[in-house]
Amino acid sequence: MKFSAKDIQVRKVLAIAALGGAGCCGVAACATAAPAASLRPSAAATGNSGVARDIARIAVGNGGLAALDQGDGLAALATCDPGTVSGRPGVSTSMSASCGISYADGSAWRQTVTVTFGSKGNPVADWTDLGTEVLLPTGG
Repeated sequence: MKFSAKDIQVRKVLAIAALGGAGCCGVAACATAAPAASLRPSAAATGNSGVARDIARIAVGNGGLAALDQGDGLAALATCDPGTVSGRPGVSTSMSASCGISYADGSAWRQTVTVTFGSKGNPVADWTDLGTEVLLPTGG
């Protein structure tokens, strides 16, 4: 199926609106860079919303790891659902959340992001499942 530039633009606007709406409804969103030390899993202090925000920041490269890579694009924006956070906070653990991720190539995906924290509580690895593409790339 081939989409026209107008179709892609409309879909892109809708995806951005959906991500923005998720933020307005209390879904954690990635906003600005934070020092890696502040991204240690600390659900006791911040609850699932804080953990979801941390996972979103890490996914886009604002947490001590490179931005997630999907095909031709790096993660540019992520919003993670606090209600889907799994894992227990602490050192040497993995935590995950279901996230909406927009990539630099213009595509948008619903993926589960998993972050592994090392012995000092810093993120040491992250990855996603295959997920579901909700918006095709804007290029060719």
